[in-house]
Amino acid sequence: MIPTRYCAATGKAFGGRSIPWTVVLALLILPASMNAQKFKQRMAETAAEVFDYPKMAAIYQDITASGKATPDDWRRLALAYRRMGDPLKAEASYKQMANMGPLGVEDRLAYADVLRDNGHYSEAVEQYKAVLVTDAENVRAKAFLQHPDLFSRLIKGNTRNSVRTVPINSPQADLGLTVMEDLLIFSSARGEGVGGKSDYNWDGQPFLNMYTALLKGQTAEAPLVLRKDINHRYHDGTASYDSLAKRLYFTRDNVWYGTISKAANGELKLAIFYSDIKVGEFNQPEWGALAPFEHNDPEYNTGHPCISPEGRRLYFVSDRPGGQGGTDIWYSDNLGGEWGAPKNMGPKVNTSGNEMYPYVTADSVLYFSSNGHPGLGGYDLFYCRLGASGPGGVLNIGAPLNSRFDDRNLILMKDDSTGFFVSDREGGKGSDDIYGCTVHPPMMTIRGRVVDSKTREPLDGARIDLRNGAGRFMDEARIVMLDGGRFEIEAPITDPYVITATKNGYLQNTVNISPGTDALDDVVLALDKYDYGAEGVVMHGETMAPIAGAKVGLYDAEDKLLSEEITETDGRYSFTLEAEKDYRIKVDKEGFFKQTARISTKGRPSTIIKTDFKLFPLDVGTVVRLDNIYYDLAKWAIRPDAALELDKLVQTLNDNPTVSIELSSHTDCRGKDAYNLSLSEKRAKSAVEYLIKQGIAKERLTSKGYGETKPVETCDCTKCNEDQHQRNRRTEFKVLGK
Repeated sequence: MIPTRYCAATGKAFGGRSIPWTVVLALLILPASMNAQKFKQRMAETAAEVFDYPKMAAIYQDITASGKATPDDWRRLALAYRRMGDPLKAEASYKQMANMGPLGVEDRLAYADVLRDNGHYSEAVEQYKAVLVTDAENVRAKAFLQHPDLFSRLIKGNTRNSVRTVPINSPQADLGLTVMEDLLIFSSARGEGVGGKSDYNWDGQPFLNMYTALLKGQTAEAPLVLRKDINHRYHDGTASYDSLAKRLYFTRDNVWYGTISKAANGELKLAIFYSDIKVGEFNQPEWGALAPFEHNDPEYNTGHPCISPEGRRLYFVSDRPGGQGGTDIWYSDNLGGEWGAPKNMGPKVNTSGNEMYPYVTADSVLYFSSNGHPGLGGYDLFYCRLGASGPGGVLNIGAPLNSRFDDRNLILMKDDSTGFFVSDREGGKGSDDIYGCTVHPPMMTIRGRVVDSKTREPLDGARIDLRNGAGRFMDEARIVMLDGGRFEIEAPITDPYVITATKNGYLQNTVNISPGTDALDDVVLALDKYDYGAEGVVMHGETMAPIAGAKVGLYDAEDKLLSEEITETDGRYSFTLEAEKDYRIKVDKEGFFKQTARISTKGRPSTIIKTDFKLFPLDVGTVVRLDNIYYDLAKWAIRPDAALELDKLVQTLNDNPTVSIELSSHTDCRGKDAYNLSLSEKRAKSAVEYLIKQGIAKERLTSKGYGETKPVETCDCTKCNEDQHQRNRRTEFKVLGK
């Protein structure tokens, strides 16, 4: 929960308190020497202490109308308007404050933020720039100014995304989403739950209770309030359903079966509770006993639970110590029935502002809401990819899901492309409304140059390719080469990008780009010029996927190591060579066959020698098909083209001296079974004999013929063409020992 209208700006909890009568009495008997204005200020701040911001605003309106207001009075009035969700009035208050003298850094940042909330982006940029005049290292201002076209890019957004209304909204706040089987669970202040229409001071709306709505395609309908064993008389909200454990985690005020746990200052904070769904009477599901999350703390808010798809990590929001700002996203790991100590998501995700509503997809993408990262409005929707080393760069999802209003609480359905989110944008039924949405990765534009590393002169005629962080070519990207070595790339946002530039006579170069943190308007790829070079890709022999972490060594004719590289996610390597010399390239990756290739620059003009390596797993039972080990019809003699491939196998066996293999040979379907079996055995023996002649110990080799029993082309024998018959007449090897 911790929704915007309650405590997003402060991170403070709520409890529905009114101004104590003792405070009112004390104020009524203040000494006569205290002037009326100070009396009003005291009244306003007392209202603020119990989150009665409408009363606070009314008092400061009266003060500012008197003509005797100080800058601090305008500041407090602006704060009240911000807490009430009225940025237009907050902007006017900050403007009045600015007319009275120079604004401090924090006030100017707040002014910039409300300008942004109101869609006055150019004015907001000027205020962020003004912040850097007095505080050159201000992180927040620098974040908004890092990309000159930030706001125009976000407004353009992704035209493939869409937003639609759903029929379950009310004039009151509706928020706090999760999916449970075929139900959408949400929170609402429509006043039908346990707490009834009892109002909460902050906005005069009833307390939140949880409801269900029936999912119908891309919408939801027929909302019903959950029973009182889940809802209670205060706030019940943002939930997350563990489909594996059949358990619902949700946020509520820290009240457990009538026991109220308050902070030392008397405030009632938020906490996470959970309940299992069990089989009850007549095999009907019913809620089990309510249990608290073991890391609730009465001194701090703990809410917005999100269980990971496999149920092993619980993400949540808290303002506990050790965070980056107001409310941060934390997580706790399941340690065999117990939840481990909470860990902060760190500064990539969390900011000095507030981060809320985490949601994690099956493919490890974290969506969340934030008013600390650069965005279009108060709260925007963001996402990042979670990897083994932590979260990647944080990216704004852009319009139309994001707007100048508060956009929060995105959840996705099983297809990870349709879902729901919450917004208080114009055109809704109430203060917060639920919207349906379709989400696709946003597009972005990368502009860059290819230059000579020494002269810095632009290089025309270069080739650019783009891969994602996993090494997959971004086929959906559009790459345009322009004059002067310039290029433009339009592609879906991912994290990171790997951009490679290649040009004859130059070593290729690669840069990694994180759209969330790196500038995308002038990416420079500097290439080193050379006369001779070697380059290629190390890939998996079966999947053809690039292999990272492979050791690639360049050796001279005397087997002296000259240079060595470790491949990155794109599997690429490159070396400079000299004229009129012989070389060997050796590739080593744990768990794979070692490989060696011989190359030479003798008698060759300036050139790049391209050599790709296909590594096969070194596991007992692994079957590797040898390329081009074919045989003429009804013959078993080793053809010249086959000898070239068998020589590569000789090298592989020399590189892996402990490996023993079975040479297996196959025929096509023509001829009788017995004849084909005999022919295949002769072919296998022929291949083994060739290897022995090349120095491979015979005890490492076994031959076996399979005849026509294991075809790779399964066409009807009478309908197979000659190419298909040829592919069935093949030789393979299988690892017997390593």
